[in-house]
Amino acid sequence: MESSNGLARGRDPRIAAALTALEQAHIEAMSQRDADQTLRDLSRIQSVAASLMCDVTEMLAATHTEADPAEVLRQGARMPTRDSKRMAKMAKQLSEMPKVKERFATGDITPGHVNALANAAEKVGPKAVDSDEGLLEAADRMLPDTFNRHARKWSDQKLVEQGLDPLERQRRAREAKLWVEKDTGLGVVMAKLPRPQFEQLRQAIDNHYLHHLRQDGADGRDPDEIRTPKQRLADVVLELLTNRSGLTGEFITEQVGIKAKAATQLILVAPVGVVDGTNPNGKVEIVGVGPVPRQILQTLTPDTEVAGMIFDRAGRPLWLGRNQRLGNAAQRLAVAVRDGGCFECGAPMHRCELHHMQEWHRDQGPTDIDNLVAVCRRHHKWLETNNLVVRRTPNGYRTHPRAGPVPP
Repeated sequence: MESSNGLARGRDPRIAAALTALEQAHIEAMSQRDADQTLRDLSRIQSVAASLMCDVTEMLAATHTEADPAEVLRQGARMPTRDSKRMAKMAKQLSEMPKVKERFATGDITPGHVNALANAAEKVGPKAVDSDEGLLEAADRMLPDTFNRHARKWSDQKLVEQGLDPLERQRRAREAKLWVEKDTGLGVVMAKLPRPQFEQLRQAIDNHYLHHLRQDGADGRDPDEIRTPKQRLADVVLELLTNRSGLTGEFITEQVGIKAKAATQLILVAPVGVVDGTNPNGKVEIVGVGPVPRQILQTLTPDTEVAGMIFDRAGRPLWLGRNQRLGNAAQRLAVAVRDGGCFECGAPMHRCELHHMQEWHRDQGPTDIDNLVAVCRRHHKWLETNNLVVRRTPNGYRTHPRAGPVPP
């Protein structure tokens, strides 16, 4: 029997049987250990099902060239447009990545991992991705969000090694648009910037946003006058661009834009051999941006601040013990280089605080570099609210419920 778009209908009896078995499953009371294992099993089922959907999509692309695989997924699988396009892209790249496809089919990696690998394949080619055992092993052991950042850095480094400048490609693709919405009359500003410039802009916006957030949280403020996050962000952009208040339209005498600009900082990591020329093949990276060509060192202006970082106890004071609670500037720089941002969500370092994994008050934890981890304000609160502790593992960081009674 043919469907309305000309595609043959059919149903694999094994899939139908598996669906029936799942429909008959029931979740009952179980231990935390059993619950964790059940979630892992369900995650594998989800990955296997997504792999089969990619197989169907690949088959459609090969046998029905007139059909749009993304549209078929959207209608047949009732998927949102964005998800259907992502899966169609994954299916296309998987056809040339047999090792990745095998891991996906057995549920060893999730759709999030495969999407990150597909994005990397678009940059450097599917063969380069499929042949890199280190990258595939990272997919096996890392959580999807962490691996997504890892795969992005990996592909950018490959571009650098191939003599391609990812920053130059971004510079050429930069653009901005201004228009007025006809139905609302609102003016719209849209800009695409290279990552280093975007990170500087984001830092300036975040710094000034906190000023507005404190204003809205001041005592005695009329609740009807408190702005939404989007409204605050719009006021911040206006003030940084024009130095006029987003609320009154008057000039701001504190020179907000200049102050915010001065508060931005990018951290460029390079081994000393690259700097002095003894190791010209060393890797160079901007924290939060990724690998960049070594030639970027030649663009530094004479007034650029340069800081050396020594990773041992004989160097800068990175082990303060119980003498000081708050981490110092040297520790913050070292954590930025090591973690790159929030351990949980990857938020940029300027949004992060230094968290004691062995807590300062409750566990008498030291302010030592190996006891500090970068965490954004939102996930810092999340750790406290859920009574979680952070532990470093060979594969990154993991959170665990704290043993003992919940604190007041």
